[in-house]
Amino acid sequence: MIRVRLDDKEKRVSISVKCKINDVLEKELNLNRVYDEALGSTFERLYASFTKHSSGGKNKKLKKENGDASPEKEQVPLFLYDMENKLVPLETKNIDAWKENYIFKIKEQEFKVLVNLPTVKKINMPKILIAGMPAMVKLDFESDESTQQILNKNSLFKWYSSQSVYEPANLIELESDKKSKKPISLDGIEWDLIDEGIAKKTIVLDENTENKLIKVECYPKDDVREGIAVEAVTANPVLQKIDKAHMPMTERHKLTQNRLDSKSMRVVTYNILANCYSDTSLAKTELYPYCPLEYLDFKYRKILLINEIINYNADIIFLQECETDFLDGDLKFAMADYIAKFKGKGERAKEGEAVLFRSDRFKFINSFDITLSQELQNNPSFEKLWQNISKDTERKEFIAGRGTVLQVVQVESLEHPGQHFLLANTHLFFHPEADFIRLLQSMVSVKYLEKLKHEILTQNKDIKKIGILFAGDFNSDPLSQAFQYIFTQQIPIGSMKDEDKKFVEECDGHLVHSLNLGVYADFPFTNCIGAFEGILDYVFYESDSFELTKVIPLPTVEKVKEFTALPNKFVPSDHLALVFEFSIK
Repeated sequence: MIRVRLDDKEKRVSISVKCKINDVLEKELNLNRVYDEALGSTFERLYASFTKHSSGGKNKKLKKENGDASPEKEQVPLFLYDMENKLVPLETKNIDAWKENYIFKIKEQEFKVLVNLPTVKKINMPKILIAGMPAMVKLDFESDESTQQILNKNSLFKWYSSQSVYEPANLIELESDKKSKKPISLDGIEWDLIDEGIAKKTIVLDENTENKLIKVECYPKDDVREGIAVEAVTANPVLQKIDKAHMPMTERHKLTQNRLDSKSMRVVTYNILANCYSDTSLAKTELYPYCPLEYLDFKYRKILLINEIINYNADIIFLQECETDFLDGDLKFAMADYIAKFKGKGERAKEGEAVLFRSDRFKFINSFDITLSQELQNNPSFEKLWQNISKDTERKEFIAGRGTVLQVVQVESLEHPGQHFLLANTHLFFHPEADFIRLLQSMVSVKYLEKLKHEILTQNKDIKKIGILFAGDFNSDPLSQAFQYIFTQQIPIGSMKDEDKKFVEECDGHLVHSLNLGVYADFPFTNCIGAFEGILDYVFYESDSFELTKVIPLPTVEKVKEFTALPNKFVPSDHLALVFEFSIK
């Protein structure tokens, strides 16, 4: 066969054919040309590639040594025949020339033309695998986005473990980017099939895979055809199984084994501790000195994060401190049945907020993300407030420089058409003495959601109802100004410092909000590091759209502090995930 890929986006055609150069040599010829090029010109390029291999590169050498012109090249006949066995004219453009099941001839060899055959462009396995944890293969198909979804759904995956057992891997060495030892030879390895299935890109490795290599084969398939199988093998043996009895989330997962029905939804919010913060000298020596470096490394933590998140079987997931490398390179592969949306914090920050929701329950409608400091300066509703703040130049510049964002994703229920939800996600400013700034950020967030909901309902008569979920790491305890404003619907003047009250003078009346937001915050803490513990994370929900029906309990304080604080060997973040179940009104 000759594989032809037509790329409508780039307007180019890619051609790959494996053919015999002579009696002993076989080579794959690859070519990439524009749609509008004539078939004859494309054939000339293939001639050049073929003759280069057939001459063994001698032509160039002869020319250099003798100063002579290149010897006369062998004329290799190339032909393309249509379904009626008629020659396709050489002046035909590539876009019109290459059709499914046409016949391509080169010398005495014939090849059937296969256009856009299901093909894996890239496949690889993680550097670190742990027994008892999810293992996933990452791959990229040669196709557009819609076809990618079909291939992901239809392709067959076969998983194998080596029969041979190897020397146990060293976690610290694996986490290092330096090559610590000679790669394991794959020659002569015998494999045992351990799992297989359609769309099975992720499996959980059992203890029988410890100190063994893992291989995965992918057989790409669309709705009609199967492409060429490819494989990937781990570079390192599987690490020893983690004792899940020691993992605080194990008991929680027992309560989330099943997905909920159409009348309910399970919601998770989780600050996952970005790698850009944990991989610093400050984190290693001052913030988390109790955490061994091998367990602070993100290559290890992300395996635990994926295991924890997928086993909550949530309908909606809010993540903070999420990096695009993790979201695009890991989480999307492990959670292929979710749609993921991301909002970064700007050029200076490597992380941001992410919302994931089940694609079989919700349809993505729109995103309405904002940077809170810009909204504060530009929204007429805050004109008087900003004027007051602007009188203090230092305070004004500090507030204007914050990159805090509010991510807002609008989705529609597929089970109840016309019922929409606004999924709002944020991570407020962290400084312990910045309660007033977080109050401003919460005011901007809630007033923005209030206005957005009104505008959507006014402009779209087909929408029956919109419910708001407002989640995130608010860096605020339940007595804080930010929390009190969101929950009580008005500015908590009584708890404010005198130096801050002047900024909201004559503003508090029109900055009250009408959203009736409920919240559950009866936890000992949601963030626990050596020097601090407190409740910082919440899911606020509109009481006229949701009823809280279940709170998945947090691990016990003793369990969390078994290894001093968070993160540790068994908990991958310095925050705990909050998991709630709601009935939909």
